[in-house]
Amino acid sequence: MGIARRQFLQAGLASLIGWQFISRDRVALAADQFVRQATGMTLRKRALLIGINQYDAKDDSPNSSQNFSQNNPSGWLPLHGCVNDVELQRELLIYRFGFSPQDIVTLTDREATRTNINNAINEHLVAQTLPDDLVMVHFSGHGSRLGNYNTLVPVDSGLPQKLENLQDITLREWQSWLKEITTDRLLCVIDAGFYYPNFSAIGNFRLRSRIGRSDWQAPQNIQQIEKQVIGTVLRAASGDMLCADAQWSGFSSGAFTYALVQQLWQITPATTIHVVMSNLATTLDRQVLHNENLSIHKQVAAMVEADPVKKKTIATSTFAELLASPNFGSDGVVTNASDRRTAEVSLAGLPINVLSNYIAGSILQVLPIKADLPTVANASDDSAIPPKQIATSPQAIVQVKSRNGFNAKVEVLNDYGLNPKLETGQTLQEVKRAISHNIKLAIALDAGLSKIERVDATSAFSTLPNMFGVNANEQCADCLFGVQSASYGLFTVGHTPILGSFGSVGESVGVAIKRLQPFLESLLAAKLIRATENQATSHLDVRVTLKAMLGADERSVTLASKASARANLVPLNNDVNNTVRTKAINIGDRLECQIENFSDQPLYVRIFCLDPRSKLLTPNFIATPYANDGVISPTETLTIPYPKAPMNWAVSAPQGMVDVQVVISRSPLLQVAKTLEASQRQASSLNGLMAVPNPLQVAQALLEDLDHAGKPSELGNLVNISDVWVLDVQQWATLNFNYQVA
Repeated sequence: MGIARRQFLQAGLASLIGWQFISRDRVALAADQFVRQATGMTLRKRALLIGINQYDAKDDSPNSSQNFSQNNPSGWLPLHGCVNDVELQRELLIYRFGFSPQDIVTLTDREATRTNINNAINEHLVAQTLPDDLVMVHFSGHGSRLGNYNTLVPVDSGLPQKLENLQDITLREWQSWLKEITTDRLLCVIDAGFYYPNFSAIGNFRLRSRIGRSDWQAPQNIQQIEKQVIGTVLRAASGDMLCADAQWSGFSSGAFTYALVQQLWQITPATTIHVVMSNLATTLDRQVLHNENLSIHKQVAAMVEADPVKKKTIATSTFAELLASPNFGSDGVVTNASDRRTAEVSLAGLPINVLSNYIAGSILQVLPIKADLPTVANASDDSAIPPKQIATSPQAIVQVKSRNGFNAKVEVLNDYGLNPKLETGQTLQEVKRAISHNIKLAIALDAGLSKIERVDATSAFSTLPNMFGVNANEQCADCLFGVQSASYGLFTVGHTPILGSFGSVGESVGVAIKRLQPFLESLLAAKLIRATENQATSHLDVRVTLKAMLGADERSVTLASKASARANLVPLNNDVNNTVRTKAINIGDRLECQIENFSDQPLYVRIFCLDPRSKLLTPNFIATPYANDGVISPTETLTIPYPKAPMNWAVSAPQGMVDVQVVISRSPLLQVAKTLEASQRQASSLNGLMAVPNPLQVAQALLEDLDHAGKPSELGNLVNISDVWVLDVQQWATLNFNYQVA
């Protein structure tokens, strides 16, 4: 139906209703509803995306400082990632969930005033949304706390020295504005924090919170607003949780937003909100701001706010109820097809630790546009096409030629004789992953170090192979070098001390860095292993379940169960996948890993753990069936440790986060076995976990094995790059787990 006919129907209906009895907006809504019913139009999707980097962070108070040091807080800092959050969400909504670009309004930086935000909600959402329409609202920027109210900070609201200058939007006001939107299908994402801990940066992150005022009194009209939850609200932070503005490899974003967007690129209609938020909370806890006082279960509860009816069923609610999910995951999308053979793409479907190491040479397959366009009607269709069935019919194979942040340029390698044209909106799935032999460890220099200490540290790091120093808050980093109680040591990027890394008082910077070399090599080894994580893109027919036997009665609890997302034979079981534990793991509890092989070929497994001391550990199970590589027989389940063997995988000190990587391959991991052989024989204990004395060599051996496993594939001849490991997603799966030792 053309626009002229639509306007004619609207005008005709308006004249029938009568202008004197109904407002103009109501006429437009009624007319639009009539047009839809008369023409069979589908319900529309609308979005408002707000991102503010360029706050005026100048602090004119007498004792202010713009230094990043935690000892000299400025009240807030300009942000780097909020506008990118808007871009990430916009691409997701258009290319993944079928939003029309004209139905997405964006307000960034100077556009995002309090008045403009209010007007956009009223004019774009309230005035034009009908019942059952889908609406998404996203806010990235600073939050604050005024009196007893959490607030969102628009660009025209400054530091609260003069109360009359504040233009903050209280969350009660925000909810009252959204309440006017006449749909129950409303998703609101807030990537802002409200608690200001008296500093504006921590570790390698800026904080998305501004100093508040405890003496602020809300105007009477705000006090009278009844607090309500409209739709479903996903929040980066609640209470005293911190919200991170993160610097990744080549770009910045909200840590919460990138993790959420990456999850939503991969979801299918059966994926529950609880699973997505559990994965998201685990990612943030593991990579960003770890909170020892907040369990993953509590983080999930704090991140999700829903209306009372929906809150009861949040564990089983799916995103298909809000967003019509395609039937398979995507790792990227063509955003600008310049000609038939080259294009610009976004790779925001890849996890951040993978994307940060994604280099030229990686290969993806292009899927037909029509296969990926979601509709409300088929969102929960039980007869939906299985993921593998779509993925086996690519339009073309493309290779990454360069990458800048989450954007890359690709070129067609193979078009299967179809001679297709690359088109904007075509989605991508990973085929081969290129990882450089020269990956380096980036060590941020803590802002608390003096200038001479920073110079000495930069010089010392430059002498270490595969290591380099960067300034905190300015570049992506893997760990932090700083001082605590007058001694030098290492922190995580979220400023959690790495146990055992701090030396004696009076130690020089150069001596400290030489002493820390084993820690740094272990962290680099962990970075290499994490670069192989591929649960979302692996085709291996495996599922891994990590269990704990708790207490004296050894009650069995499933910590998590994960399967290769693009496997063909793994049965769907949402009851066990991504189960979130609600109880802490204590020293002395036992762990058990079950690996199910659903294929008709043997598989080979290695398990690596990184403990709070940054030590790389691996099971030293040398008795059958663990001689050399653990072998998982076809259609069988391997349990590690073997229940009848005299072995024990006991949880040991120290307290903190333990990262577990389960690597499974179609080919024997021979180089890993050879590299570990001497260490296993010399280990003080023949059973349980042993510390790997040469972690970097073991990680490199693993990549050699996985690279060798992918060589026989049909695309082997298309990849000929020196100093690069090329891994085939058909040949391996690396599944990540973690647990907290209380």
